[in-house]
Amino acid sequence: MEYLSRSVAILLFILLFPGFLVIIFLSYVIQGNPIFFVQQRIGYDYKTFNIYKFRTMNINNGNLITSHDDKRITRFGRLLRKTKIDELPQICNIIKGDMRFIGPRPEVYDYFNKKEFNFLEEIKPGLSDFSSIIFRNEDLILKKIGGEDPYSLLLPVKLSLAQYYAKKKSFMLDLKLVFLTVISIFAHNFVCKNYIIPITKKNSPLLENFIEKYNL
Repeated sequence: MEYLSRSVAILLFILLFPGFLVIIFLSYVIQGNPIFFVQQRIGYDYKTFNIYKFRTMNINNGNLITSHDDKRITRFGRLLRKTKIDELPQICNIIKGDMRFIGPRPEVYDYFNKKEFNFLEEIKPGLSDFSSIIFRNEDLILKKIGGEDPYSLLLPVKLSLAQYYAKKKSFMLDLKLVFLTVISIFAHNFVCKNYIIPITKKNSPLLENFIEKYNL
C-alpha cells in the first residue's frame, strides 16, 4: 500500500506539474511571496512533519484555526480553498512518506495528545478521510458552533471518525473514500447525505448528536 500511494503520488505530481506552475505564477503575481504555507503537524508514531499547502492567507500570527470570513484570507486564497487546490502540494508529503491519500487529517500540536490520537501508532495521516468530507466547509461549521474555541467541540467528533476509520481500514474502503472525495468536490451534500453520514453515523454517536444539534 505504501509503495502504491507513493507511486500514484509521483504520477499525479508529474501530470499536475504544469498546473502547479500556473498556480505558483498567479500566486506570486497576486499575493507575492511566500507561495507556500508550511506548518508542523503530528504524523505517524507521533513524529512531527511539515505539511505543505499553497498560501491562502496574509502573513500574520493569528489563530491556528481559520474562521468563517476570516479577514486574513485573500481573494485568490478563497478561490484556492473553495476548490481545494490549496491542498494539492500535500502530494509532496505523500511522496516523502509523511502522509497517505486516505487517513485522518494531521493535527497541529496545540490540539494533540497521545491518548486521543493513539490511532497514529497504526496508520499515517492522510489527505482525505470521513471527517474531511463531512466537514469540508469547516469554517462555516465553526461559525455555527460559536464561542471562543469552537474547534474544541468539533475535534472529538473528528477523532471518533478517525478511530472508526482505523478499525475498518482496508484497500476497498480507501478506494471508496478516494472516489467519494473527488465526487464531493462537485456534489458535497449528495455524497454526505447518501453515503458518508449513513455509514459513519451509526458507528459514531458523537457524530449523530453533532449533526442533530447543529442541523448539518
